[in-house]
Amino acid sequence: MNEELAITAGAVARRARARLGLSQADVAVRVGISPEVYARLERGRALPSVVTLRRLCQVLALDANALLGLPDARGRSEAVR
Repeated sequence: MNEELAITAGAVARRARARLGLSQADVAVRVGISPEVYARLERGRALPSVVTLRRLCQVLALDANALLGLPDARGRSEAVR
């Protein structure tokens, strides 16, 4: 597992979840994973599968680049927003 990627994805997911006013359990149910697995994702202890990554992007209204720590079309990363 790429620890840096997991930490980045978890931090971005946590900020997006907070912005939407959702609990970890809310996101987990909407994504279709257990709350325990989602909590591990947010803590940077796990990486989502491609299918789960897609669902996270949909539920959290995020571009996949944000969760992957890549710059958006304007060259900015989620970390600096």
